[in-house]
Amino acid sequence: MKWLFLLVVLLNAAFLSWHNLAKDSAVQNKENIYGPPVSEKIHLLSEDAAVSEQDYNAGVVSNDELVEALNRVVEKQSATPQENLLCPRIVADNQSSRASVKAELQKVGWAFDEKEVTGKRPKFWLYISAPETQQQAAAIVKDLASKKIDSFVITRAEMKNRISLGLYSAQDRAEQAKQRIEKSSGYPVDIYEHLRTVPLFELDIKDPVKVVDWDAFVVRFDLSKMMIKIEKNPC
Repeated sequence: MKWLFLLVVLLNAAFLSWHNLAKDSAVQNKENIYGPPVSEKIHLLSEDAAVSEQDYNAGVVSNDELVEALNRVVEKQSATPQENLLCPRIVADNQSSRASVKAELQKVGWAFDEKEVTGKRPKFWLYISAPETQQQAAAIVKDLASKKIDSFVITRAEMKNRISLGLYSAQDRAEQAKQRIEKSSGYPVDIYEHLRTVPLFELDIKDPVKVVDWDAFVVRFDLSKMMIKIEKNPC
């Protein structure tokens, strides 16, 4: 009976020891559980570095977009001309017109480049149709001379005995001469238009000029009398 009592005491002591150990382990495990606040995001040290780098890159992208937008505005403003400018060219058909243009350019102080080229230009030839004989053609020339109209007889086969009255570079001037000669002489006058290869003198204005300044310069010339061609080239 004594040994039985001792065995029961030992079993109770063992049970109590086991129960206490199990309770301490449960408390320790419960204390080790950590729940961060819901409103706060936790990062590891390595994750913090990555987040900082992402925030910096986001800032760089934003700055690049701003710079690109500014560049587009600057390019748009640069592409919009502030004022209309011209880089004109004047082509003179003869030495007289060339000299007149150069003199006016020097007066206004505009620098220019000059070169001589060849090109085709329309010419307007005035003539009286050939009579039947050479003697009749000579008589017409004599009659014209008495009325102070210059002329001569053409002797080439395809135009033989035609009376030449001159060559004009402008059609309106040729028309005016035709009417004048017909009125003075009483002979019908014809106009033959054709292209001829002639020496040309190109004068290029070096620096861009304003439209208003160019218009003021052009009015210095009587374009109906001068043998020049004006090219208003935008810069």
